[in-house]
Amino acid sequence: MESKYEKNATTPGLSHPITLKLMSVRVSQLCKRSALLQCGNALAALGREEESREKYAEVFPIIENEPRCARIDWERHSLYVNIGNSYSRQGDFAKADEQFQIAEKIGNDHLAEGNSQDGNNMIICAKRARAFALKRSGKVEEAKKLLKEVVEQQIALAAEEAAAKAAEAN
Repeated sequence: MESKYEKNATTPGLSHPITLKLMSVRVSQLCKRSALLQCGNALAALGREEESREKYAEVFPIIENEPRCARIDWERHSLYVNIGNSYSRQGDFAKADEQFQIAEKIGNDHLAEGNSQDGNNMIICAKRARAFALKRSGKVEEAKKLLKEVVEQQIALAAEEAAAKAAEAN
C-alpha cells in the first residue's frame, strides 16, 4: 500500500484505488445500506420501534464481511446506537444498554487499532446516548454523572487537539 494511506487496522477503506475497482457492486450495497438505515429512522420517527430495529438489523449481514475501516466502524456503531435508542424509547433500558455497550466497544476497538479521533467520538456518542436512556428510565443522577464525564472527555480532547495544532504551528 502506498505510504500516503494511513497504516492501521482501518485501511484501505472505500476510497482506496483497489477498493474502487469494485465500484458498481459497492455502490449498490451502499445504496441498499443507506436505504435500510433511512427506513429504520423513518419507522422510529413514527414510533414503530420494533420495525425500525428490523430494518437496522438488515444492514448487519451486508457489512459483516466488509474490511474494517473507519466508515464501517461508524456504520456498525450507528446501527447499535439507533437500536439502543429504539429500546430506550420503549422503556427497556437493559436492552438499550446492551446496544450502547456494543457501540462503545466498537469505539474502544477503533481507538486501540484505528484513528483515535474517530474512536473517541464513537465512545462519546455511545455514552451520550446511554445517558439520555438513563434519564428516560428515571435514573437522573446516574445520567447526570455520565453526561458530566462526557463533557469532561470532550474538553480534554479539545485541549489535546489545540495543543497538537499549536505544536504543529511551531
